Amino acid sequence: MLALTALLSLGMTQTPTAYKAKLGVPYSVGVVGRVPGDKKPMELGESRLITLHSVRTAVRFGTKRESIVAPEGKKLVIFEATIKNPEKGTISVSDAGCFGLRVYDTKFKPGDVAYRGSCAKDRLLPNRKLASGESFDIFSVYEFPAETPHLRVGVYYHTYLPKSTPRFDLSKDIEEPTSVFAKSNMVYTATFTTSLGKSFDFDALNFKVLSANRIADGGYAVRVEISNPMVLPGVWGWQYARATVHDTEQRETAFYPAFSIDPAYADWNFEIAAGKAITGEYRFYPSPETKPATFTLKMNSTKRTVTVKLE
Repeated sequence: MLALTALLSLGMTQTPTAYKAKLGVPYSVGVVGRVPGDKKPMELGESRLITLHSVRTAVRFGTKRESIVAPEGKKLVIFEATIKNPEKGTISVSDAGCFGLRVYDTKFKPGDVAYRGSCAKDRLLPNRKLASGESFDIFSVYEFPAETPHLRVGVYYHTYLPKSTPRFDLSKDIEEPTSVFAKSNMVYTATFTTSLGKSFDFDALNFKVLSANRIADGGYAVRVEISNPMVLPGVWGWQYARATVHDTEQRETAFYPAFSIDPAYADWNFEIAAGKAITGEYRFYPSPETKPATFTLKMNSTKRTVTVKLE
């Protein structure tokens, strides 16, 4: 089985002069042995045909095992591919051994790029055995720096072989991103500004600020809808992000440390089911008492920040 630590390597010294591999074309990768003496090819169950179909960037990707979120300063690069068995015997495919990625023409350091996992189209683990000629489709997810100048990679399996590794320049093939944090398909930022009623992705969940109104006890309530687009349930609570409001003079007020759920969702237990939404509110008590002009959420873990204009 291919170890996770071997799935990724950084090509900073052996830079290819050409990138001729194309999306939609199958390429043979892996290791073929030789019979001692006559040196005829000998199948080892370590080769496969890899076809990359598409590539996109995001801050999140959901499987039935986990909701993958890009850490602070990173984005996800998601490859859609087909793996086919070209051998006469059976080959094994696993989450730790779909294919490896070689990154070229960068100044990345170890740890800048990381493998986050693979899944089949049904979002389950890809662990299976393929008979001769059998194939199946997968998603393979990697973590890259938030800003990258290009996407030049080689695809391999088991052992990186410079002369036979298909090399892609996918920079212009990346699909249009949907995250509000994407300035382009290659550059992601940590901040975003929007307005009332506009939906935005915020790590694994989607948010929409519905209103900001004065409440009876002298404070203000900012009403929020939170929905879960992932495959697994999503966890939320006041402790996951810092919420603040600023008035027109830029004076800041932090929220009262609670997220108040509407009565219809009283049994939510800090969990939002896949494909479902809840509504609730953050409460603020400015001193001096001034109407909030903006509402800001800053995720504690990834530092992604969204500011919503309330007027």
